[in-house]
Amino acid sequence: MTTPDEQQPFTHNQLAPPPSPRRSRALPIAIVAAATLVALGLAALGYAILNRPTGTVAGDGQPNSRNASPISSVSVPPSVEPRTLDAAKALAQREGDAYAAGDWAGAWDLFTKAGKAAISRADYVRLHTTCKTLTGPAMTVKLIRAEGPDKAVVVYERLGFTFSYTLVYEDGQWRFQPDDEAMAGYAMGVDKLIADKKAAGTCG
Repeated sequence: MTTPDEQQPFTHNQLAPPPSPRRSRALPIAIVAAATLVALGLAALGYAILNRPTGTVAGDGQPNSRNASPISSVSVPPSVEPRTLDAAKALAQREGDAYAAGDWAGAWDLFTKAGKAAISRADYVRLHTTCKTLTGPAMTVKLIRAEGPDKAVVVYERLGFTFSYTLVYEDGQWRFQPDDEAMAGYAMGVDKLIADKKAAGTCG
């Protein structure tokens, strides 16, 4: 005689517990949480991009040429001397002091444009160093007078002798103009001028 248990075949389903309602809801909750984290991450990234400094390029921290302010080039105007006889006299004395001291480059620097065009700085220095121009005795400004709004005449005294030269006001500066004899010599070229001075015994 069989019992009821013996009459029913044994199956795994008879022992398996019914599905848990909590486990069936876990997957949707996890999906929602993951989606929330992704949304928060995207929002943070967007905020960082929108709020980065406008003067830099993302990723390298270097200035953005499109947003950077241009650097303005401000030219410094040259100093302007007053167009007065006092200013002309001061320039004449600087020229005389440079010449007396043997500062040939400094003397050339105070030439007019025409004087500088007639002989280069290097040739002017070579001329006076080769011919050993006298240095030492001071050249003193004894007289200065106006010859128009842009010109003045200066009279130097040196060792009891007097010499007159012209000063020209150009580009806001008083400048020393070599005399006609000097300009004619410069026109020959410094080599020819030195050779002629040696022949004349005026170049030591």
